[in-house]
Amino acid sequence: MFKKEEDASGSKMQELLEKNSITPRLLTKGEKIEGKVLTRLLDSLLVDLGAKAEGVIPLKELEDLESQPKEGDKIVAIVSQTENDSGLTILTLKKGQKEKVWETLQEASDKGDVVDVKGVESNRGGLIVDYNGLRGFIPSAHLTTSAREAIGKKISVKVLEANKNFNRLVFSEKEVAGEIAPKIDLPFKIDDVLTVTISKILPFGLLVALTGGSEGLIHISEISWTRVENITENYKTGQEIKAKVISIDPATGRINLSIKQLEEDPWQKAAKKYKVGETFEKKVSRLTSYGAFVELEKGIEGLLHSSKIPYGRDLKIGDTLKVSIDLFDTEQRRVALRLASEEAAASNKKEEKEAAKIKEEKTAKKEKAKKE
Repeated sequence: MFKKEEDASGSKMQELLEKNSITPRLLTKGEKIEGKVLTRLLDSLLVDLGAKAEGVIPLKELEDLESQPKEGDKIVAIVSQTENDSGLTILTLKKGQKEKVWETLQEASDKGDVVDVKGVESNRGGLIVDYNGLRGFIPSAHLTTSAREAIGKKISVKVLEANKNFNRLVFSEKEVAGEIAPKIDLPFKIDDVLTVTISKILPFGLLVALTGGSEGLIHISEISWTRVENITENYKTGQEIKAKVISIDPATGRINLSIKQLEEDPWQKAAKKYKVGETFEKKVSRLTSYGAFVELEKGIEGLLHSSKIPYGRDLKIGDTLKVSIDLFDTEQRRVALRLASEEAAASNKKEEKEAAKIKEEKTAKKEKAKKE
C-alpha cells in the first residue's frame, strides 16, 4: 500500500517537473529565496523557485507552524541543501521564518508600530519576552505592569531596538502607553571602567549590578573578541568583574557595558602582522565541506577554500601547511588563504607522479592481457 502511495507521489512530481520543463538553476547553501507552493507531496512541499528551478520542504518542518502553507502561497525559505538524491533543492522554512520576523520587527521599529509579545521570564532588570520565536527584553524602566505578573501574558509594546547581527531585541511597554521614563542621573559616564557584580546570567549576556543600585547589560557579543559558546564556563552569579561603559540612555535606563573593549581588538593587531601576499606556516584547525580552516593565532582562522586545494589532496586537522594571505578583512572578520607556491607545486608534482603511476599500471595490465 505504501509503495503505491510513493509511486503516485513520484509520478505526480515527475509530471510537474516535465510540465514545467525544469532545468535547475545554480543555488548556494544558505541563500535566502522566495518561492510559490506548487503542491503537497507524500513527505514534502514542492516549491517553484522561479527561473526554472524547484525545491522541496520536508513536511516535518511545518509541524510547529501556526498556519500551514497551501498551494499557491508565496513563501520565503533558505537553501539547506543544494541537491538531494532526486536532484532537487532542499529548503528550510525555519531560518527563512526567522529572517522574516527580524524584517517585520525592523519595519515596526522604523514606523513606530505596536506589536504584541508574550512574557516569558522576569529578572531584576526587567522582563524577557517572546515574539514569534525570538527572545527580547523589556527593561524595568519601560514596563507599566509588574514583570512577574506579565509572565505568560500578551503585552502590547513598541520596538526600541532590533539588531539581527547582534541578536539584540529591546521593547517598551511605556512607549505604547505614552509614558516617558524619568531621566536618571548616573554616577558614571561613557568610557568609564567600572567594577561590577554579575546579578544574572542570561542566554544573550550578563546582567550586572552597578554603582548606585542601577543595572546594566553586557551583551554576549561584548564579552570576548572570540566566539563565546557557553557563558557559564567563565562566569558565575555574584562574581566581580571589570567592564567598560559603552552606551547610556538616561531616559530609558538602558546601560550597556563591554568586557572585550578593555583589550585591544586582536583582529586589528593581527592585520599589522598578516599582510596580503605574505607566507606563513600554520596548522589546520577545522575541516568543512567547502574547505579547511587554518588557525593563524588564537581566535583568528583563515579559510583555505576547497577550490584552492589540489584535487586528491587529503587534509587532516593538525596538518602544517605553508599558506599565503589572499584577503584579511578586519571589519567582516574574514581571512582568505591559498597554498604557498612551493606547497602547491609539491602537491601538483605528487599528483603528476600518482597519475603517471596509474598510467603505467594500466599499460602493464594491457600488455599482460595481450600476451595471455
